[in-house]
Amino acid sequence: MYKFYLNKLKIFVEIMYSVLLVISCVYTYLKAPVVIYLLSSGSNSAVLDILSMFSRSVAIVCLISRITILYKSTSDFFVYKKKIEYYELYYPMELLKKKIQRIFNTSILLAYIAIIFPLNIYRIYLIYHNYRNMILVLFYMMMYLQNISICWTEICFIVNCMGLYLKFQTINYEMAELKAESIKANKFPVVLQTERRSNRLTDPGSTDGFISSNSSVHHLANSIEQLRMRHQFVRCAVIELSNLYSIQIVLSVCVLFVMTLFDIYAQVTNKDKITKTQILFYGWLFQYSFRFCIIILTTHVTTKQANKPKVIITDINNRYIDNNSKEELQLFLNQLSGRSVEFTPCDFFTLNTHLITSAIVAGTTYLII
Repeated sequence: MYKFYLNKLKIFVEIMYSVLLVISCVYTYLKAPVVIYLLSSGSNSAVLDILSMFSRSVAIVCLISRITILYKSTSDFFVYKKKIEYYELYYPMELLKKKIQRIFNTSILLAYIAIIFPLNIYRIYLIYHNYRNMILVLFYMMMYLQNISICWTEICFIVNCMGLYLKFQTINYEMAELKAESIKANKFPVVLQTERRSNRLTDPGSTDGFISSNSSVHHLANSIEQLRMRHQFVRCAVIELSNLYSIQIVLSVCVLFVMTLFDIYAQVTNKDKITKTQILFYGWLFQYSFRFCIIILTTHVTTKQANKPKVIITDINNRYIDNNSKEELQLFLNQLSGRSVEFTPCDFFTLNTHLITSAIVAGTTYLII
């Protein structure tokens, strides 16, 4: 009963928070030109339009992301969470990996707090200290709240992605153990192994060896089949996670790129020197770069871990094993080769290290031109 009312309260708070966030997004979008005009001491309209696009971009991204989360939270997020819980019920994570995940989650959260809150608080202090205008302070408090909402979505995506990475890593570790067993079983020449098995079959008094060999054959084939099914489940989880956060991550990556360019443009045009110091400028650049890179690098290492079994499967398949195990390995390899594991939100781009270099080249070209 208590849990029921607690869930109701949680849903109510989340809805109220979303409504207030949407209202703040609309407000900042409409008031952006006026605020930029006050801070820039009457610049021309073209410059004001460009500078106001910064806060408007944040408002649009936050608004769309929040609406998407509310829409998907009714069913999609709940289904994904339940699937992961069922998987961990049958294949629980090791204590060491749980500890690694907790440390990673805490580190990501603290890193986001360290690169966001001090800069935002300092900027609001400068605005209040120099202008004494509560409308300006309220405007930037709303904009930074929207930025925090976007950051929270990024953190949730990164944490879930790290969980899938650890699951792939566990599967690969068990695959490596099977590889080690196959190497150990292939210490003797194939001819001697075949001869030994034929002697056990023809010798009526030697049944123990036959039973032992037969059980090891079934053990290898069953282990490969189980790992193949587990890998397929986690691969499907990658696709579901990518679909859940596709719109949010596309918007986050794009707005981080755009905000970096806008900050550089604002610094070059020397607008609003009073509330935009060199410390804030370099701090914001570091913040955007960190968020951009951590999203891409987390997905990149996850996809690399997901595709790693190809090498292990090929190595095991080249050794002397039974036909059933070879068939399971071939099915596993076909499953991996049929569709590579990758994060492609909304099919706009693939989240890997090439995207970082492409963004650097595109940004440099834009600033030069």
